[in-house]
Amino acid sequence: MNDNQQTADLTDPACIEQHKSQWRVLPKSMIVIEFHGTGDAFFGGSADDRALGTNGRIKENARDCETARFATIEEAHAAALLIPNRRQGSSLGVAPTWR
Repeated sequence: MNDNQQTADLTDPACIEQHKSQWRVLPKSMIVIEFHGTGDAFFGGSADDRALGTNGRIKENARDCETARFATIEEAHAAALLIPNRRQGSSLGVAPTWR
């Protein structure tokens, strides 16, 4: 992927193949993250990124509920389509783990 190419939002079906083409090995699990704002808030930015909880909602704070984990990008995509409290202007992505 080129530096100027953006990753598709997780609600876009094209995102599934885009991620799979970037991974040499499929991850063992992943979480869904809502990216919102820009720049680190500590340095004056407005970034406020949040994970998807097991209740199917974007977590308002870390103690809301457990963070949802998904075995496949397809499962993460399906869950992303059902999020009822997504913030306007945000984008959804995944944070994969291989361990």
